[in-house]
Amino acid sequence: MELNEMEKRLIFQTEGYGKLDVTYELRMCLPYIPDPVKRKTAAELVRKLDAMPEKDCLALIQDIRKNYRIPAGPKTMGELLAEARQKSGAEKLKGHDIMALERFDPEVKHMIVFDVLSGNAPVGDKGDKMRLFLTDAGYQKFIDSQERGEVRLKNHAKVAPGGHLHYDRRDRAL
Repeated sequence: MELNEMEKRLIFQTEGYGKLDVTYELRMCLPYIPDPVKRKTAAELVRKLDAMPEKDCLALIQDIRKNYRIPAGPKTMGELLAEARQKSGAEKLKGHDIMALERFDPEVKHMIVFDVLSGNAPVGDKGDKMRLFLTDAGYQKFIDSQERGEVRLKNHAKVAPGGHLHYDRRDRAL
């Protein structure tokens, strides 16, 4: 499928991982896009992505995230963040974004990065690498799941008031 420059730029700025995530994010943004041409382009892009098979759509999204370059000129915050993520080569984790609202919930005490090892895991699909912000009860459920061999912890941080992270070990690769 051929996309125009604006459509590629819109996909590049999204945070979503798959077809449903990207189309949902675009649909949520539609009412807030002030430029009518850009809003129409975004709506048309959603229709195009909806018509594509999941596998083809995922390949298109990954290709744009890896190879697309924004033309020179003023950039939005979303574009700057997407460029930084691309340059760092960091793998996009499923689950909660690093600045997710869950991080700032006073009940949340743990941030974990983990691998999903089994299709029986309570979250994610086998092979996913995920980040979650959890309460003490949620963290205990994660520990139980790890003991059953469904998930493997890669990194843990305590979440202090205000969303400050205190990693148990900084030397672990995420």
